[in-house]
Amino acid sequence: MVTSEEEITHRLEERDVARGVRRAQAATTVGGLARRHTELAGQLASLERELGEILMRAGDVIDVPELAQVTDIPAAELTRWRDQTAKLARGGKRKRPSATTSDTNRQPTTRPRAARPAALVELEAAGPAGIAAGAAGS
Repeated sequence: MVTSEEEITHRLEERDVARGVRRAQAATTVGGLARRHTELAGQLASLERELGEILMRAGDVIDVPELAQVTDIPAAELTRWRDQTAKLARGGKRKRPSATTSDTNRQPTTRPRAARPAALVELEAAGPAGIAAGAAGS
């Protein structure tokens, strides 16, 4: 039995509605989780800054290895928190000079073509056959 055009349209509309509901649920869930992730990441960054500040201030009375030993927190974690905060206190990451700055003091990385040996220039001009012949002659 062949389904009528009306029945086909009705079935497609039902599927579209169900799909639309699932799409909306997925988008809503992803959006909510992303907002929550952003909030938690901000809280985590704040906690790490606070830990780093405390580690820096307490450095004169307890060092990282001893603190790691008594707290069971890996020394690498403690060091990372401390160093991250110290780096921020110094002004953060260094910026590379922009491309607009003058490069007058820089030496070229390759020699100009004229400064290359004449024999090499001739071989390159002859193409692969000239290079092969030059290599055979040496």
